[in-house]
Amino acid sequence: MSKQKLQQIGDDQIGALLSRSGVTVVLMSSPWDGNGVIMRTIVENIAARFKMVNFATADYESSPRLAKLFNLLSPPGLLFVKDGELIHRITKPTSAGKISELIHAAAQ
Repeated sequence: MSKQKLQQIGDDQIGALLSRSGVTVVLMSSPWDGNGVIMRTIVENIAARFKMVNFATADYESSPRLAKLFNLLSPPGLLFVKDGELIHRITKPTSAGKISELIHAAAQ
């Protein structure tokens, strides 16, 4: 299975994120966060299977407005945004199967 590089976003892309139609999955993590590193690998591996979903990553420390907007108190956080609205948030390590299940549900 091939990995897909995640688009890097930050506070300056909040408007674009909220105005985008469809499903966007955003991983907020930090370089020092081991769980975030694991989550990034999982998300990169499953991203290639969901061509209609936008995948992005944001650095928790350098994107405080984004973290506050989605009420993320510490990394990692996996945010599922559909048509500009947060529909689900995961704040702990989660399996690829569970993430895939949530993406399928969001795409309905």
